[in-house]
Amino acid sequence: MVDKPEDSALKLLSSRKTLVMATADKNGAPSVSYAPFVRRAPPLYVYTSSLSRHTRNMMETAKASVMFIEDEARTRNFFARKRFTCQCRAESVGRETTEWRTAMSLFRKKYGRVFDMIRPLPDFILFRLIPDGGLYVRGFGQAFEVSPDMKNSKHVTGDSKRT
Repeated sequence: MVDKPEDSALKLLSSRKTLVMATADKNGAPSVSYAPFVRRAPPLYVYTSSLSRHTRNMMETAKASVMFIEDEARTRNFFARKRFTCQCRAESVGRETTEWRTAMSLFRKKYGRVFDMIRPLPDFILFRLIPDGGLYVRGFGQAFEVSPDMKNSKHVTGDSKRT
């Protein structure tokens, strides 16, 4: 039995430790990077240095686009890698708030002791990335719009707005 698209998208997301992140500055100059992440349904969290371009861009525009993509070593076809992309609203989370402490616990659980060195760094900012839904592609002709809560999906056809 084939998983429902939203279940497959969640499985892909759960298999990744980092996300690819595209941002733009206030003048529209694009930048691409990556960041370790944790998920607390539905938002994603990234903890990034204020010295990085993507952090400055998210502070300026409150936007990011993220992608999770199948590992190259596991793909059968490089032209049809499984991937999930979504546009997100990016909001900084105040240090030492309940939400911040919860996210820090999730990072520690996922990344282990190495995170203990990063957590106290004063230039790091926690961002809450709130997806507006996403697009999951699991092969040729198999693209699906996924709801923000990751509970529903709709097959994308030639008549659909997203590609």
